[in-house]
Amino acid sequence: MKIRFFALLLLVCLCLFTVRAEENFTPLFNGKDLSGWTPIGEPGAFAVKKNAIFTTGAGPYPTWLRTEKEYENFVLRFEFQTEGWYEGGVLIHAPADGPASKLGLKLHLRHDQKKYGARSPGAIYDAAAPMAIANKPSGQWNQCEIVCDWPTLKVTLNGELIHNINMENDDAFRHRLRSGFVGIQNIGCKGYFKNIEIKTLPGKEQWTDLFKDGLDGFHLHEKTEWSLADGVLTGKGQNGFASSKEEFDGPMEFQAWCKTIVNGNGGVHFNWAGDGHGIEVQCFNSPDSTNPTGSLYGIAPAQRIVSYDEEWFLLQVFSDGPHAMVRVNGENVCESSEIAEPHRGSVAFQQHTPGTVIQYRDAKIIKRNWR
Repeated sequence: MKIRFFALLLLVCLCLFTVRAEENFTPLFNGKDLSGWTPIGEPGAFAVKKNAIFTTGAGPYPTWLRTEKEYENFVLRFEFQTEGWYEGGVLIHAPADGPASKLGLKLHLRHDQKKYGARSPGAIYDAAAPMAIANKPSGQWNQCEIVCDWPTLKVTLNGELIHNINMENDDAFRHRLRSGFVGIQNIGCKGYFKNIEIKTLPGKEQWTDLFKDGLDGFHLHEKTEWSLADGVLTGKGQNGFASSKEEFDGPMEFQAWCKTIVNGNGGVHFNWAGDGHGIEVQCFNSPDSTNPTGSLYGIAPAQRIVSYDEEWFLLQVFSDGPHAMVRVNGENVCESSEIAEPHRGSVAFQQHTPGTVIQYRDAKIIKRNWR
């Protein structure tokens, strides 16, 4: 009788293993240490306890733990348990720099079962309230599945569907990053995460990398000293431009990470044609300037400053004929429907102020119906 029981148990285990193998899930956490994860901020904010990733509560914001790899479309499964009063979250499509919950997405996790709109437990933070409050009280394990397959975002918590979103049709989502790291936040609270696994789905993004050919892909103008190393374009010295040899037209989205030293000044120009300088998107992190970072220079000033010198910030430019919109660090800061012709041209990077330095990295363009 015992032999038959153990044989049956073995068969069940083999069947379960086969099902998991067929589903092609890859573990992201080995249950023993933080191999495969990179701490951002305070390293002591994360430990392994009870065979789970434990957020210790140490470390100031932004402190988080990210995967080594970036992901576009995927199915993510994990279990979590909060300890006492808790706030935190799981990040998806998070970049290495900048405000991850604004540029990517954050599944907001809490200890209570109260409704706070787009900051409720289970909300996509500041973007969408959950359809139901499905989390369990502190001290109990929760099971979660996130399906991100653009434009679909589905979140199931403890067997209940709490999000079913078409991101393409929702302004809170459609301009956010569509690939990035998976991360676990620590904003001063204690919680546990285990059985973390992911299944990748086919990618859909096809970007043009503006830096793929190094400086050979650019015409250099005026007096700036340009260098391009490790994917970073650096401009030093006097005023000048590096314009791409390739030309582009809309509808399109441009992305680049930018960084200036104190009082650094420059910008990104699109629709650059011949000797014309096209349309400049200013990079100048001075709050009292006429055209601060994100301004369509001489056309429409940015309404607020959300970037700082000596910190990488994400610049997104959306262009389609006479229409253009600029986002900085995940926030709309400028928009205009008065972009003059030509509506096609190169992309140029500018260093403006003598003696300062400006840097650009991961510059890329994609055809995109963004309006």
